[in-house]
Amino acid sequence: MAARRETWNSRTAFILAAIGSAIGLGNIWRFPYITYENGGGAFLVAYFICLFLAGIPLLMLEFSIGHKFHQAAPGAFKKINPRLEWFGWFAVGVGFIIVTYYAIIMAWSVNYTYEAATLGWVQESGKYADIQYAITGTDLEDMEVMTDIPAFLTGQSFVSPVSGETGIILTEPDGSQEVGTILVAFEGSLYGFNSVADANTFMGSPGDFFFNDFLGVTSEPWDIGEFKWPLFIGFTLAWIWIVASVWRGTKTVSKVVFYTVLIPWGLLVLFVIRGITLPGAGVGLKYYLTPVWSKLLSSDIWLAAISQVFFSLSVGFAIMIAYGSFLPKKTNIAANAMIIGIADALTAFFGGMAVFSALGHHASSLGVPVSQVVESGPGLAFVAYPHIICTLPAPRIFGVLFFIMLLTLAVDSAFSLLEAATASVKDKWKTSHRKANLIVGGTAFLLGLPMLTGMGIHILDIADHFMNCYGLTFVVLGEVLIIGWGTGANKQRKYINENSSFNVGRWWNICICWLIPMGIVWMIYSEILERTVPYGSFGLRSQEFLFGWLLIILLPIVGVILAKARGKQAQ
Repeated sequence: MAARRETWNSRTAFILAAIGSAIGLGNIWRFPYITYENGGGAFLVAYFICLFLAGIPLLMLEFSIGHKFHQAAPGAFKKINPRLEWFGWFAVGVGFIIVTYYAIIMAWSVNYTYEAATLGWVQESGKYADIQYAITGTDLEDMEVMTDIPAFLTGQSFVSPVSGETGIILTEPDGSQEVGTILVAFEGSLYGFNSVADANTFMGSPGDFFFNDFLGVTSEPWDIGEFKWPLFIGFTLAWIWIVASVWRGTKTVSKVVFYTVLIPWGLLVLFVIRGITLPGAGVGLKYYLTPVWSKLLSSDIWLAAISQVFFSLSVGFAIMIAYGSFLPKKTNIAANAMIIGIADALTAFFGGMAVFSALGHHASSLGVPVSQVVESGPGLAFVAYPHIICTLPAPRIFGVLFFIMLLTLAVDSAFSLLEAATASVKDKWKTSHRKANLIVGGTAFLLGLPMLTGMGIHILDIADHFMNCYGLTFVVLGEVLIIGWGTGANKQRKYINENSSFNVGRWWNICICWLIPMGIVWMIYSEILERTVPYGSFGLRSQEFLFGWLLIILLPIVGVILAKARGKQAQ
């Protein structure tokens, strides 16, 4: 007879753990940027529609799979059909690859907590100043930006002391440039720049520190560069925290999540309040929330919305199946999914308010549009925000709090990804939870070491793109086809209703059988077409393309090998 499976200490612990997994770094840097890029308020409409038609139905599906079979993803799909165990391992593999680089971002956050305390990213401003590049004299203070450019300077040529590029002073975009010229004062002279990046570097921007000093980024993905030992220390500390958080399974997680979910919520409220009180914050909020309704007619906004929903809710990573398997016999699947989905979406929304109010302040101080100070991915958290923090009162305090918030956001997602793999190993080979943690965590730790070199951010970028655009969507597509068309959506919906406080209607069948699979096929087709153009800041050359697809192809192969391996499951 099989041993009794561990369960959550309480419903609150389960909900906080699932919310913690869903809420991550993407709520701070990915969601706000994608919202802006896809029509502001119009994207929010598309996002919430996709949340209720795809995200929450998938949460119900994954919770019910785990709860019904009391197994992590591989064991659950094996019980559905013995030939499907490999698919469960495929889902686990996608999450495993993600946690290897998620820990890298945690390592950045660990190190940046120290950099914030010392303001280590503050560089010498004006170090590129050379009087031969000066445009004219000025009585502005050092590093003050001339926002009102006088007519006599308009049309005058200049050379950037940072890049050496020639430009012409413009006050408005002329069709060939994104913004007018940025003029910065230093030691009684004005210097001109064609881009915010150049101006920020001249002004001692954290961008140069992050990419060159901190990461030592190489010019291309396969140039290894220098191994960063300070990052190794942060990486090691991050993994100790991740493994310790799931050391005793749900017993440890139930205690940890009360702090790692509630602390970032409290800090996020602090940053929203501070953000909306900054000068120029209204410009950023208007930029974030103003709807471009015509965007709703574009397929791009819906593709962006559904992919963000999948990514944000952690569906397709085998996490929610594992978490569902730890639910007690008497539970409330539908209500839990609703609470978790809405909590994640609201956190992302308020994360956007915090980020864009601060970016509005930064844009106003530079005299440029908000679009010119926004970067997706690590750039927003580790470049733009440190620059903003430097302008705040008590910058060391706000800086430390910000990166503590990033760490607490990241750790829940990281240890949930680890737990999905750990629970799968434990179910198949009946190892202790601690041994499974060390095996899985140790393997991920070793695989993450190359990302501590100068090529690390390139590898992270490629892996993140292929895991989220292809790995995650393939898993979700497989789930809805196996359950919706294989075992039957009606049968699964009946199980959900038997374990919920209210009945889910036939709309759930329509979402699982039709809307979600059609949306995913559409996503994959559009993504493949889009990738005919270069990808990433370095361009998607053949070797990066092959590396990304190699990861996707290897995962199901490894899944088949693990499925065929002899386990110790009870008969």
